[in-house]
This record gives sequence, structure tokens and C-alpha cells, in this order.
Amino acid sequence: MGALCAVIAIISVVVPFAAGLALLGTVPTGLLAYRYRLRVLVAATVAAGIIAFLIAGLGSFVTVINSAYIGGMTGVVKRRGGGVATVISSSFVAGLVFGAAVIGEFTVMTRLRHLIFQAASANVSGVAAFMNRVHLQTAAATLTRYFAKALHFWQWLALGYCVVAVMIVSLIGWWALSRLLERMCGIPDVHKLDAWDGSDGEQAPVGPVPARLDKVRFRYPNASQDALREVSMDLRAGEHVAVTGANGSGKTTLMLILAGREPTSGTVERPGAVGLGKLGGTAVVLQHPESQVLGTRVADDVVWGLPPGTDIDVDRLLSEVGLDAFAERDTGSLSGGELQRLALAGALAREPALLIADEVTSMVDQRGRDTLLSVLSRLPERHRTALVHITHFDNEAASADRTINLSESSPSAGSMVETAAAPASTAAVDPGGRGRMIELIDVGHEYGSGTPWAKTALRNINFVVEQGDGVLIHGGNGSGKSTLAWIMAGLTIPTTGACLIGGEPIHEHVGAVALSFQAARLQLMRSNVGLEVASSAGFSDRDEHLVAEALGAVGLDPALASRRIDQLSGGQMRRVVLAGLLVRKPPVLILDEPLAGLDGPSQRGLLRLLADLRHERGLTLVVISHDFAGLEDVCPRTLHLRKGVLETAPATAGGMP
Repeated sequence: MGALCAVIAIISVVVPFAAGLALLGTVPTGLLAYRYRLRVLVAATVAAGIIAFLIAGLGSFVTVINSAYIGGMTGVVKRRGGGVATVISSSFVAGLVFGAAVIGEFTVMTRLRHLIFQAASANVSGVAAFMNRVHLQTAAATLTRYFAKALHFWQWLALGYCVVAVMIVSLIGWWALSRLLERMCGIPDVHKLDAWDGSDGEQAPVGPVPARLDKVRFRYPNASQDALREVSMDLRAGEHVAVTGANGSGKTTLMLILAGREPTSGTVERPGAVGLGKLGGTAVVLQHPESQVLGTRVADDVVWGLPPGTDIDVDRLLSEVGLDAFAERDTGSLSGGELQRLALAGALAREPALLIADEVTSMVDQRGRDTLLSVLSRLPERHRTALVHITHFDNEAASADRTINLSESSPSAGSMVETAAAPASTAAVDPGGRGRMIELIDVGHEYGSGTPWAKTALRNINFVVEQGDGVLIHGGNGSGKSTLAWIMAGLTIPTTGACLIGGEPIHEHVGAVALSFQAARLQLMRSNVGLEVASSAGFSDRDEHLVAEALGAVGLDPALASRRIDQLSGGQMRRVVLAGLLVRKPPVLILDEPLAGLDGPSQRGLLRLLADLRHERGLTLVVISHDFAGLEDVCPRTLHLRKGVLETAPATAGGMP
């Protein structure tokens, strides 16, 4: 938010006639003040002010300060339930303080005062000259005389000017921002983790385990039903518990409860405080690791937030999670699976008494899954860490001491996701005869090209995707799969070579190829499910039967149409994205990790749907996946990426090289 404020301030100063954009800088600061403590706003203001000053000088720095004041005041007043009267009184006091500071500055810096007064006198003289030209000599003389007298009492003049200016600016900011904040009030931060240590609010010694949940339920704000149905369970120190269940059964919500979120009903008993993020307390690895990675360098992110002086063997932790020699890497260059491993390393650095892993292997290749599972399964033995592992995979649940299934129906063998070895690679270039949809010719891509941080992602990629084809692309984390997907969708222009559709560069036909992102949340832009599907498909959300058909086609309950996007599980988000894409009937559909986060029945249902679409409608499919069970009928062709290069040799027996 600080960076956004800084960018707006810089643009408003550097771009001619863009000063009015400065008002937009109050939006991020207002949201920070409305939702968080004052020190968050102060931190953002300091960061934004330094950036703006270094790039565009004093003018942009002052713009950041003004945005912080207006946004901060509006956010605080709105959060505390105040109104216009509070704004007027607050801005009056702020104007007095600002005016006193200006008077003190002018008293000390006399040459600056004389320069400003000379400029003001020149402006008044200009106005008076104009008034004389239009035969207002008396008014011009009066203006000149009274301004000259006012300069003798410049302290009062400066104070009055500052008070009036601050009050006017504050009222304008309140008028513009208060409506926006009212809209934001209706958007709950449903996944926010609060370190709740009891109803008395007093800090207790850290002690998250053993924990007992008695008839615990949870319902998100404005929801019509419980996200987590009644659960009673005990969690002992050093115990490894697997939590399973269908998408939407409340697995992530249970994680929030264990991590300190107060339940809607029922009780949670612990010997001490949750200690979220503290040494020896509770550590959480979320389903979406990009929300946990804060450092720009891998080694920095591992120790982010730890007390100064904490001795951490960063290289050992990174080696444990399969990120050897990654310490100096830029976190922005990591793949989704690598980010998950980094988040786990950061959690282990806190030596937690309770570690909650929310589907941490869903975006990791088979070798990485084996590494992470080995690390997780040994934690209770080596560190007496209680491990709660939320998973869909049968082998991961089998490694736990016991399993808790949150699905309403009784657990069955078919509810879990089975693992399978990668299929053998086929020819990279297919001559075929059904008509070429996408053709890649010597495609290569380099990030940061021409800089010291240049990194090659792809080299010499050649293959053809024909109409009605089904192609599986697999490889280890960081092998370039997602980069290849973005190039094939026309969203990234390759550094070398060409990606063609109909014989023309595909980046000139963005939208011809539909792409489902690896991080589904980034593709969901509307507030609720029905509006999202309708917007993606191009029809009105009032056409409820069309929304229901789209949701039913991907195995979602039509009743989800009214649910807010942030109340969905990761698997449900993926299917909502897919529902909107499929209704548009694209000729080519690229799915980046479509099975990640889906339970067994959902995976099988989605695969049946994709197979039917390919066989009956002739839909061309390109699937990038670490999960291979059931993909044979969807993708008869297989391409294997290794370090940015296509390999045609058969895959190894273990699935990953």
C-alpha cells in the first residue's frame, strides 16, 4: 500500500497537469487506517515518503504526507464511527498544529519568509493591476492596503491560512473517501488470523498444545450457514494428525480456529497462548504461499519477523525442504511449488510447538512432495512438534498417527486423491493432419534480459498442438511450465522464437486461448461467485439459470452463486475460474495445475468433464500438472520439461527426474 501511494505521488508530480491524481493517494492510506493500527499507517508513510523523495524530490514527498494525513484521519474517524462534526473538529486542531509549525519555521528561516511574502505581494499586485484595468481602482487600493497591514501580523495570517486550508482539504478527503470505506466495510477479511488468547484479552505464556475443541462451529460474517460444522477433537503434543474432507468441508476454517481465530460457538482450551508466529508457538503454512513470502531474498524471508539475535541455520532449513543453494535467490523468481517450500522453511525456523500445514504439497512436484512429506512426518519425533496436516492425498494421510475427516458423509476409499507416476513423454513435434491450433518454433524466454539478474526460463521449445489435441506438460518446480503457459496464451512475448496461432503471433490475439492461472485467486475479480462467472462468460448475473448451469458443469453447488469469493476454498476457486472459461467455449484451453487443491471426487469429475469436452466438442486442451492419475484419456500426449528444455526420453520410474 505504501508503494502504491508513492507511485501515485510520483506520477502526480512528474506528469504535467496530473496534480489532481494526488487525491487517489489517499485511498491506500485510508484503507490502512481503517483496517489496521496507527503504526501500520506510519510504517507505510515512511516507506512511501522515502521512495517518493528519492525518485521525484520534495514535491512528491509532501504529496505522500498529505495523503497519509487525509487518508489516516478519514480512516480512523470512519473506524470509530465518527462523522462530519468529528472531521471538522479534528481538522481544526490539525490546522492549529500545522499552523504553529509553519510559524516556527518562518520565525527561524527569515530569508524563506521574506521570499514567500515577496511572492505573495507580487501576486496581490498582479491582481490589483488587473482590477485597475477593469475600472475597480477603489477595490484594488483596498486590497493592496489591507494585505500590507496583514503582513505586519503575519503570524495570525499564516495560522488562519493553515487552519482554513487543512479544514477544506480534510472535508474534501472525507467526502471522497468515506463512501469508499463504507463499501469496503462490507468485505470481511475472512482469512485474517488473530492471536486470540482468551476472552479476557490478556497475554498468556505461549502454549498452543495440548488443545481441546468442544463442539466448535464457525460461520463467516453475513454467511447463511456454518463454514465449519460442529467439531470436537483433542490435539496432543508431538502428535501427527491428518485432516481430510471434501472441498468446502471446513478444513481451512479449522486451521484458522487452531491458529487462534475465535469460534462462533463452542470452546477451545489450551494451556497458554496460541503464540502465532512466535518462537515455540504456532506456525502456519497457508494454502497460498505467495501471501506468506515477504522478503525479497530467500534467506531473508526464512528469518523474517524473528527476534533480533535469533540463531538460525538458514542453509540447513532450506536443504531440509529441498531448496539447496537457494539462499541468494530472488523470491519473485520462485515457482508456486518453490514458494511453498520456502514458506515451510520459514515456519520451521520458529521451532513451533504446533505446525499447521494447509495442503502444502498441492503445488509441488513428486520429488518435492516426497521431501516435504519426509520433513513433516519426522517433525513430531525430532522436535515434539504437534503437526496438523490438511491434505487430499491418500499417502500423506496414511503417514499420520490418525485422520480426521470433515466431510458430512462417512469417509470412503474413493474420497482421497491417489498418486501416480508420470506418463512417458511422446514426440515434441507432431506432424498430424487435424489442423494446427498452436505452433511453437524455437521459443526461448529470459527474465530480466540484459540485466545482471537475467534468468533463462525456456530454451529451444518446438512442438505443435493440433485441433482437439490433449497435451500434458509436466516437470519439476521451476522448469518453466507456467512461463510456457503464459506464452501459449499470448500474455508473455517470448525472448526468442515465435508462438503462432493461425500462422500469426499469438500475443496479437490475446483471448483466443483461455488460460486458468496456477494461482486461481488472482483470476477472480468480482465480489461473489455468481457475478464472477457471469462476468467471465459475458452474460448478466441476473440469468441465474445460466450461472447455475456453469457451476453445475464443474461440480459446484449452484447455491454457491451468492457466496463471496474469499469464503471459498482453494479448490472451489479453481472450479469457479474454470466455470467462467468453459461457458465462453474457447477453441483452446490451457489449465495450469487444475487439479491442485481438489478432493478425489472433484478431480475425477473434472477429468470426466474435460475428456467429454475434448471428445465431443473438439476442445483443444493443454494441461500443466504434477498430478497424473486419470489424465490418460484427457491428455494422450505428454511433454516433459527439464530446466527449460523439452525432453523426449521416457520419464523415470519415480515420475520426476
